[in-house]
Amino acid sequence: MKIMTLATIVAAAAVVSLTPGVANAEPIPSGCTSGNGYPSAGKYYYTWAKCTVGGGYVQAVATCTNGRVTTKARGPWVYVGSYSTAHCPDTHQRAIGHAYTIKKY
Repeated sequence: MKIMTLATIVAAAAVVSLTPGVANAEPIPSGCTSGNGYPSAGKYYYTWAKCTVGGGYVQAVATCTNGRVTTKARGPWVYVGSYSTAHCPDTHQRAIGHAYTIKKY
């Protein structure tokens, strides 16, 4: 009987000690959108991405082309609520696709 009671107390303590960490965990980034940006003065296309909910980071990803070959360009990791922009390089100036990558804190 003492072993069963001890096991119950240890199990309850483990659950209680985990609860605060779970309660404070931020959800992964969501409410994310992305799109193409067109230069007003410059000659290079870009893409943008932004998430509005959760905690963590978002990064814009552009698919760029020179008419024959495609490449990927990545923007900086930014906090949820901010815009990340990925600019196509001078060797592949036109953005033909946009996407984003997310990660938690």
